[in-house]
Amino acid sequence: MKLAVLAAAFVCVSLPAGVEARVWTVGRGQADYPLIAPAIAAAAPGDEIRVRAGVYREDLVLDRRLSIVGEGRPILFGTGNGTVIDVLADACEIRGLTIEGTGVGAGNQMDAAIRLSSNRNIVADNIMRRVFYGVVIAGGADNLVSDNQIEGLLDLPFGRRGDGVYVYRGPRNHIARNRIVGQRDAIFLQYAHGGRVEGNVIEGSRYGLHDMFSDDTVIRDNTFRESLVGAHLMNSRRLTLERNEFAKNRGVTAVGLSLKDCDASSISENRFTANGRGLQLDGSSGNRFVKNRFAQNDTAVRLLASAEQNTFTANEFMQNWSDVVESGADSTTAWSHDGTGNRWSGYIGFDFDGDGIGESPHPLLRPFEQIEASNELARLYLQSPAAGALDLVARSASHMRQGSIDAYPLAKARGPSGGTAWLAAAGVLLVGTMVRAARRSRVR
Repeated sequence: MKLAVLAAAFVCVSLPAGVEARVWTVGRGQADYPLIAPAIAAAAPGDEIRVRAGVYREDLVLDRRLSIVGEGRPILFGTGNGTVIDVLADACEIRGLTIEGTGVGAGNQMDAAIRLSSNRNIVADNIMRRVFYGVVIAGGADNLVSDNQIEGLLDLPFGRRGDGVYVYRGPRNHIARNRIVGQRDAIFLQYAHGGRVEGNVIEGSRYGLHDMFSDDTVIRDNTFRESLVGAHLMNSRRLTLERNEFAKNRGVTAVGLSLKDCDASSISENRFTANGRGLQLDGSSGNRFVKNRFAQNDTAVRLLASAEQNTFTANEFMQNWSDVVESGADSTTAWSHDGTGNRWSGYIGFDFDGDGIGESPHPLLRPFEQIEASNELARLYLQSPAAGALDLVARSASHMRQGSIDAYPLAKARGPSGGTAWLAAAGVLLVGTMVRAARRSRVR
């Protein structure tokens, strides 16, 4: 008898562990519930709630581990009084919904489509439109926010909009392959160490990416375009930026990538195209810029005097109005490393020995760019005849300050035999000889 009682007790204790997660349905017709909130109240940890196509007006709180999956892209309207889905439990999943109807920040609240204050959640394949904040991660770690579309309150000025994805004091969060349009800061990381921002497309925002006090962040394969600032990174160390595109970020103070007090970072294989300023460094030291391409920017690189001991090597500078502008005295920036400099479309030297390195150094600062460094209004005359005349005079006046140089500029592409460079050099020597002879004949 005692044995039977013990066996029955054992079955009762072990039964919950063997119970499979239940799938609850929400919607019209033959569904478990007509609304989502009652299904959440009935569900056990680990259950899945499938929401059928339709329109639902409610705010939700997930206080246990659940999955909410939309079928046919259901629309979830919040009540407009705060956050639409508040996730308190770990390891929840929200997928396949269209979410609208957040609050608009009354009382300085971060009213969001989805707020995560927990860990290891997945927010994927949702559409969030006309929202104050898209996703807020407040203190949560190891969350994945991927493949979502987030659109801000486009009829309001940037100062009255929220952020697309905002992470505060949350380490190791992964933000991937989202498309974010029209937010104040499309992605804002604050005290969010070890995060990954990969494969996102961001446009039409104030800052595409804003990063403060977030060491060891990886920013890879993103597109930041047509914003006031592509990415503004501040007070962070050991950042990794790879294969990003910064394009058409234009305006009076526009910049593709701005580093403010960021040190010991690696910036490689990025593309800076048609920005007001491609790259700006302020108070940032010990960073390496390798194999980036700067093309058709008003100014490719602007260095403030506080930017020290940075290294540029194997980068391309093509058809920029100004390649480099330095503010203040010459910086300690190195424009080559281990005998490898950068490729400049304005380089006029030759590669006589065919090793791919120009024989003469490349001066980075034209005289007018030196003037511009201390008076930005001078830029209005950058393409004027006066600028060209000043440049011509500088080439013949050895006493004028040359500024920074690339001692090992990469030479232009040459033919397999190397004969092109020799032919061009011979032509230059011939023209020079003819000019000197003409001068002597006039003297006689």
